[in-house]
Amino acid sequence: MRTALIALITLIFMPFEVSAVEMRDDGLHYQPWIKTSFLDIREDIKEAVESGKKGLVVIYEQQGCGSCRRLHEINFADQKLVKYITDNFDVIQINLYSDNEVTDVDGEVMTESMFAEKHRANFTPTTAFYDASGKEVFRMPGFMSLKFYKRGFDYVVKDGPASGLSYPRWVREQRQATSAAN
Repeated sequence: MRTALIALITLIFMPFEVSAVEMRDDGLHYQPWIKTSFLDIREDIKEAVESGKKGLVVIYEQQGCGSCRRLHEINFADQKLVKYITDNFDVIQINLYSDNEVTDVDGEVMTESMFAEKHRANFTPTTAFYDASGKEVFRMPGFMSLKFYKRGFDYVVKDGPASGLSYPRWVREQRQATSAAN
């Protein structure tokens, strides 16, 4: 009885384990569905659009980032979210501290760290959305719960930025429309 009680207490207070995510050589988390890129943003956007997608998502990350780990272990473990993302976007990663060369949409060549600085990616993870013209249309700084992270993708997929509505207002209107339909 005592052993069973100790086992029960251990289970109750034991932290939940989240599946481990593979790491790339540069210390970023690896997902097989994230595109391996030559980091020519123009080409990445062109390939995404030619394959029928809305555009390109750039996820800015850094080695040792706990919020990046949570993004991969929690949000990217949800296969419905991953399918939704990959059905609508190509995704690449930018390492905030890498010296690898990136060609920006304007043709400027710089390091990944300079690219991140130019695009004001000050937090990791930062998820930035680029449309077919190469314009950044929306960004989500930091880690967000699965529900809110998916809603950010919905905002771009359903042309929220093009509607001129701010993200919070768009979310509110979507909620009201759903309530009215029920």
